[in-house]
Amino acid sequence: MLRRGLRTIIACLTLFGAVTVTNPVLAADPSGVQVKQFRFLDKELDRISLDKTSVPDGTRDGHLSLLLDAGDGVEIKTITMKTADASGKDTNHGIWKTWKAPTGDIGNLLAVVQDGKIRNTTFQQSLGTFKGVAQLELYASDNNGMKPGEYYYLEIATSKGTVKSNVTPYADNEVSYAPVAIREFSWQDLDSDRTGIAEFGPDERKDGHFRLKLSFAQKTDLLAVILRPTDKDGKEAYQGIWRTNRAGTGWLLGIMQGENVVTQGFKKDVKEPVGSFRGNVTFDLYANNNGSIKNGQYYTIEVETSFGTVISKPVQFGDPASNYFNDKAFGFKTIFLKLDSTTAAIDEQETTLEVAPFTLEGRTMVPIRFIGEALGAKVDWNGQERKVTLVKDDVKVELVIDRKDALVNGKPSELDAPAIIRDSITLVPVRFVSESMNMKVFFDEGEIVITDAKEQKSK
Repeated sequence: MLRRGLRTIIACLTLFGAVTVTNPVLAADPSGVQVKQFRFLDKELDRISLDKTSVPDGTRDGHLSLLLDAGDGVEIKTITMKTADASGKDTNHGIWKTWKAPTGDIGNLLAVVQDGKIRNTTFQQSLGTFKGVAQLELYASDNNGMKPGEYYYLEIATSKGTVKSNVTPYADNEVSYAPVAIREFSWQDLDSDRTGIAEFGPDERKDGHFRLKLSFAQKTDLLAVILRPTDKDGKEAYQGIWRTNRAGTGWLLGIMQGENVVTQGFKKDVKEPVGSFRGNVTFDLYANNNGSIKNGQYYTIEVETSFGTVISKPVQFGDPASNYFNDKAFGFKTIFLKLDSTTAAIDEQETTLEVAPFTLEGRTMVPIRFIGEALGAKVDWNGQERKVTLVKDDVKVELVIDRKDALVNGKPSELDAPAIIRDSITLVPVRFVSESMNMKVFFDEGEIVITDAKEQKSK
């Protein structure tokens, strides 16, 4: 297949609808940097720990977006994120940094990602030199400061000075863009003895038995499955946790697919996926009973993929009416591209591009007509004005070749690189496509996934 799977990435996600407090941003002087936008996106993925990237720690990370303009070029030494109230006054509920002194300094890691590439794998004294408009993704491992009611702001220290961002509120989405739907999550019985606390196999203690049916819109890496006791509203009850990897505390969640044992034990590598699946899949889940699996207790299931996490509504063990069922159809398309390759796919149906995607001055350029038409947009070209117009649903995008300024629904919007023509094909930065056409983009070592996925409701 064109796509190998995105299990190693910190996904570059762009989720629309996030709320941003429109406080005025401080002027760029004397830092040499202007903060154009800072907002909280979601809390879907577990990719980092408190002090290094690419190592999950059992809690999903806060994910934020930073758009800045570094002008003619400036070194960004550090970025610090702090908690605040709605007015911007510090609340001291958490601090995240790209650098902290070896001794005496406090704070957890703030991971910085640009176009799918991690700028800091751990704390470091400089993030490097930036020039022009840059779109960054920030990841902050939760230390109990990532929750409703909190606000956040940034302090960006450069070689010229420091600039402070606006504040943005926590905005955890109740839905996910992940291309997987929970079709069924239900309790079954308390009669089975299939799994132990760390290895699959009977241990003379009865298990809680659940049924999980998933529908994958495309071939997808299933990174982890987590069973949590909760209250009726889905708030964690702290009476145990069962999971497929050792990222954090918990007992093994035993999984069978038919007669096949999927989880013989915890994965030695916490980043190793449970498996890769497509289409409709049915799992039987077995949770070694520590006394908390009983009639009347509520549970949720978390299904983590490389694209995001889907969480079920609470199911009350012993109550048939609480079991969750969902047969709604998927309603989105997904495009797979690869740098410097004319082979592409729409919903895994392969096709050939006239021009391959490529990198230009650090920006990934993609053919706009192919993407627009693949997603059902109307694409028009005005040769006299050298202008391309895309219309999809209630979004209209107008851009002119070799110009960074564009119009989105009549409002000015700035590209981080201009649209260009190569071999008579118009190409634009993939980031602009995602921002303007309400699409989501993933990067992984030269592979690009673009989707107009609508949220898959599971609560």
